[in-house]
Amino acid sequence: MRHDTLLDILNLERVELDLFRGNFVCPDPLALYGGQVAAQALRAAGLTVEQDRLPHSLHGYFLRPGDASLPTVFQVFRDRDGRSFSARRVVALQRGKVIFNMSASFHVEEKGIDDQIPALPDVPAPDYCPVSRMPRLFSFESRQVEQPYGDTEWPTRFWARCTAPLGTDPLLNACALTYVSDISSGLAPFNSPTDHSGSSLDHAVWFHRDALLTDWVLIDMVPRSIAGGRGWYHGALFDRDGALVASLTQEALFRRRR
Repeated sequence: MRHDTLLDILNLERVELDLFRGNFVCPDPLALYGGQVAAQALRAAGLTVEQDRLPHSLHGYFLRPGDASLPTVFQVFRDRDGRSFSARRVVALQRGKVIFNMSASFHVEEKGIDDQIPALPDVPAPDYCPVSRMPRLFSFESRQVEQPYGDTEWPTRFWARCTAPLGTDPLLNACALTYVSDISSGLAPFNSPTDHSGSSLDHAVWFHRDALLTDWVLIDMVPRSIAGGRGWYHGALFDRDGALVASLTQEALFRRRR
């Protein structure tokens, strides 16, 4: 029996200086989970920068459906290394075709003003919430909270944490956050019997503060717009103490159900 964890997914083989291969495969009737390829791409990019430079943002485009039963190759391009920032581009390939590309930026830690406007939503602590199921994810568990938009097809607000031993490695924790950030959909409140949210088109994450994903984070997604066959939403991730650790935004297909 397999006992795979998120660490197996993030364990990339270094084929060449800036070329990596994700050898983790699993049977899955659906296309390769977008959060997986995004997390692996961030991991590959992070392995090419100095350890004191941590990811502060990523912007990815899903170009083709990936196959979960195949390894994925990640080619990293070192666009720039400045005094404080490093910029990387990553291309993910299967069968010689690009399935995903990403731009990621890394920043040396700086001291300065620390403030935020959004507050942690008024929800019970995860210890007092019922267990909920989080499909397709390795090494993650979730807790259910009251939904701000009623009983939708997928939850837009929930607690989540990683059960794999990530330790305090900030890059691994940022990759774990990226992995879970693509699950569910902030477009669920727009879904109807005839139309619904589909495949992700592009996905962005901004990392504001350090977070250990082995503790609970609240993911709160807000629907904003559907038009022209596309939907757009944004979201926030808070730690259990209320610190805004990351923000995300995504655009996805929104079409008639087949």
